[in-house]
Amino acid sequence: MATKTSVKLAPVVAVLNMKGGVGKTTVSAHVMRVLYLSLMKKTLLIDFDPQFNLTQTVVPQNQYEKLKQANQTILTVMEPAPQTSLFSVTASNAPPPKVADVSIVMKRTHGGAAELRLVPGDFGLVKYSLIDDAKALAPIRARFKQFVAQAQNEMDLVCIDCNPSSSFMTVCGLEVATHVLVPVRPDRFSVLGLELLDKFISGLPTLVKKPRLLVLLNGIPRSKYDPTVENILRSHPEFGSKTLSNPLYHSSILAANPSYTGFATDKPVANRHRVSANVGAVAAELGKELGLVP
Repeated sequence: MATKTSVKLAPVVAVLNMKGGVGKTTVSAHVMRVLYLSLMKKTLLIDFDPQFNLTQTVVPQNQYEKLKQANQTILTVMEPAPQTSLFSVTASNAPPPKVADVSIVMKRTHGGAAELRLVPGDFGLVKYSLIDDAKALAPIRARFKQFVAQAQNEMDLVCIDCNPSSSFMTVCGLEVATHVLVPVRPDRFSVLGLELLDKFISGLPTLVKKPRLLVLLNGIPRSKYDPTVENILRSHPEFGSKTLSNPLYHSSILAANPSYTGFATDKPVANRHRVSANVGAVAAELGKELGLVP
């Protein structure tokens, strides 16, 4: 009798650090954009931060307003429309929306073999920090888990851009993550954020299986660089072996710019290819760590 082959679920990467300003959006947007194309993977980005910087980085404001009016944001994943209050949730046993119904295609290869999708963010997520009722939030949590499980079956990679805190949403992201990618800038405060996150993950009782931790050095200067913090991190007994060998170098091309909406490596500017090569090296190494390439 033939044996049933198991379907390999897509890895789920939560991009997170307990300290803000470490480059979560840079990694979620620009590294994943290159990874999708270079590895030809169906990739889903989920903007899970109330500040929705990821969405603002790659989606024009007029398009976003239309998506919001159509209830095509992460808030509709969490609870069905309409969401009438900041202090209560819409109780429903209805399943979450389909991935294709709540996400937008940002990039697609010729023939559609691979695509990059985004579930747009929503400031309305802040409501889950205002509601201190675990029972009321339980169905919200379950809906998110169900949505991500659906995405794991349909996509090759799911990336969740999380908020830098220990909030309800952070817990939701960690509970579905197979990996946690921690951007760390070369300063001691970023490393402290990494240490706090590791302790938080280790002590979180709802995690049946701890996600694998990966550390990415971000914002490394190409000149006049003091490697003290990097050396401490790479020799760290806990985090040294978990730190990617390829850092992400500082570049104004990767920095947020109000005059440009889109992915950094698509900018028609000088030195773009140098930046693309660096991001590509990070994406290739990350792809191996996630098991997306042999």
